[in-house]
Amino acid sequence: MSYRKILLCVDNSVHSGYATAHAAAIARTTGATVVVSHVYAARLHDRRFADLEPGLPEEYQDPARLEQSRRTHDSLIGRGLRMISESYLAAARGRLDGLPVEGRNLEGKNYVELVRESADAYDLAVIGSRGLGLASLNGQGPPEAIGSVCERFLRRAQTDVFVARDARPIAGTILAGVDGSPESYAALRRALKLAKALDARVEAVSCFDPHFHPVAFQSIAAVLSEKDAQVFRFKEQENLHDRVINHGLENLYAGYLENARVVAKGRGQEVETRLLRGRPAYEIVRRAREVESTLVVVARHGLHRTDGLDIGGTAESLVRLAPCSVLVVNERPEETALAWTAEAEARLDRVPEFMRPMVKKAIESHARARGLTEITPDVVTDAKTGHGVPMPGHRP
Repeated sequence: MSYRKILLCVDNSVHSGYATAHAAAIARTTGATVVVSHVYAARLHDRRFADLEPGLPEEYQDPARLEQSRRTHDSLIGRGLRMISESYLAAARGRLDGLPVEGRNLEGKNYVELVRESADAYDLAVIGSRGLGLASLNGQGPPEAIGSVCERFLRRAQTDVFVARDARPIAGTILAGVDGSPESYAALRRALKLAKALDARVEAVSCFDPHFHPVAFQSIAAVLSEKDAQVFRFKEQENLHDRVINHGLENLYAGYLENARVVAKGRGQEVETRLLRGRPAYEIVRRAREVESTLVVVARHGLHRTDGLDIGGTAESLVRLAPCSVLVVNERPEETALAWTAEAEARLDRVPEFMRPMVKKAIESHARARGLTEITPDVVTDAKTGHGVPMPGHRP
């Protein structure tokens, strides 16, 4: 999908300027219309003025004088805030010269109105990672902090959301996070499309954590009695995770990267790949610093999506911690069920039961990346021998 309508959220802050520059670059390559939007809060000022009335000087407490003050305040604030909002839109329009641009002045609670506006057939929303609120701290706040409007909007918007953290053009290195989920490959395709349009390179990164289980077993060992350890078969479980599961995870995630190469090749493009080890968000941030990435592209939800969740943990952490702008892709591809032949299903019988769902999902991911609609024994073998899908006990 190509972006056709972009919501640009502005407040005349430095990061709002970054957002404007990125929206302009994307719109110029996609032909999208940019709708510049600013929210002002006249009614909030009315309420606050009413709250302050008891503290006004005595000469203003006369009911007639008080009513006059209210009318004057309401008129000046309402007109004044709208004039300021119009000025913000005009400044942004000036930086979008030559593009199809519309303006929206919205009155109300900032993030609420932006979320409501974003539901009106937008494909992409672009917003600065922080606004005037954090700017007022004069650099004294945490450098990685994101503003409350950005965070609240990100959680609720149903479009793709581009969080602008700096002014660097995208024409550099784009990191695309891949975890084997259909959503992550949708994010990869978005990264490839942007890279082609903006003359950037894409590096697909996938990350597994070999350090978690040793730490977990140390924690368990500290509280497990000798008797319970025997029932749990503690040592055997520990050895299984060290020798089989961690090795299997490495092969599994390497296979996800191979799928990424297949996806790119199908689009006539190339993608570099990098397998990372550790906590996904932190390692992707580390990699972004190493390659001086200009953009990180990640799916809103990944492999461990659950109903009711507004954003996945990795996506949220990347928006908070990445040293560059982040594009959060909100696309959930429609998946048709893949048919499994009886012989292919039988090949899964020798996989340990607790690993079977993960292995089955990996094989289906392998098949979908190659445009296959049926899982046969040959597909299972190719997934195992060619692309590292872990199948302990399996022999092709």
